[in-house]
Amino acid sequence: MSIRELKEKDFEARTTQLRSLQTYRTVIAASSAAVISVLAGFPFDSIKTRMQTHHYNSIMSCVRTTYAEEGARGFFRGMIPPLITVSIIKSASFSIYEGTKKSLIQRGIFNNDTLRSTMGVSTVSGGVSGAFIALLSCPLELVKIQRQLELVLLKRQIAMGQVSSNEVAEASSWKSVKQIVNRRGIFGLWSRVGCHSARDALGTGIYFGGYETMKRQLSGDRNQSGPLIHFLSGGLCGMLSWLLVFPVDVIKTNLQKDIMLDNPKYNNAIECAKHLVKKNGFRGLYRGLNVTLIRAFPIHSLNFLVYEQVLRIIPANK
Repeated sequence: MSIRELKEKDFEARTTQLRSLQTYRTVIAASSAAVISVLAGFPFDSIKTRMQTHHYNSIMSCVRTTYAEEGARGFFRGMIPPLITVSIIKSASFSIYEGTKKSLIQRGIFNNDTLRSTMGVSTVSGGVSGAFIALLSCPLELVKIQRQLELVLLKRQIAMGQVSSNEVAEASSWKSVKQIVNRRGIFGLWSRVGCHSARDALGTGIYFGGYETMKRQLSGDRNQSGPLIHFLSGGLCGMLSWLLVFPVDVIKTNLQKDIMLDNPKYNNAIECAKHLVKKNGFRGLYRGLNVTLIRAFPIHSLNFLVYEQVLRIIPANK
């Protein structure tokens, strides 16, 4: 084979590789952003879950108690399933979002010429994405919550005499899945999916709508955005989304926490909300918000920064 033929073959291989990357650029970008976000934010998420479902005097009190009882491992309990699956879910979320937005614009339902239309199409597309992704993420988040709280709940069961301390064994995410299926059946993995879907549809709509709106606003007339704008827009939209959707998340977490009990404390979301408000006032619906907001800005800044930079590295199909 001549040098010319080798060069032509190498060029064809590179072209094929580039086309493959272009085809899956959204998936690659979203997956990269998702893995970094999980690694950086999971300890904060674990603290948030504990504060939503149990009483601690402060964030530091929760951190100290968790570290004293479980060590550093306690902050990463239940991380493996989301770390493995988050790429699939995040890439699906961004793909559905981009596809829905493109379809709405092509059908003339929205245009993307003004700030208001940008906000509208991105919010609706985000809501569609969130509602669909909830069906995939509900089992994973349910297992994650059970894992994050397993030692906290176990202490309560031992104190009540429901479980002997001699019977305690090290759990795992797979064991949690089997326990849920044995107790509630296969569809038990989708326990409280209605509340979960409401949170994700609302939160993801605000998330994408807020990001695209802030990005366009910060870009000004140039309509060109750089890393700093992506970083700031991602962090601000993450905080805005959690501020508005947090009470729904608190209710969802408390509902999913008790699914393994023979007699769950709450029958529905409204009953749960009333109980939390009666017990702790409206502040009860925002327990754990501080740590969530502390987590939200850097995590979502990194999420969109990585996503946009990977998209920039991989050129779109022309």
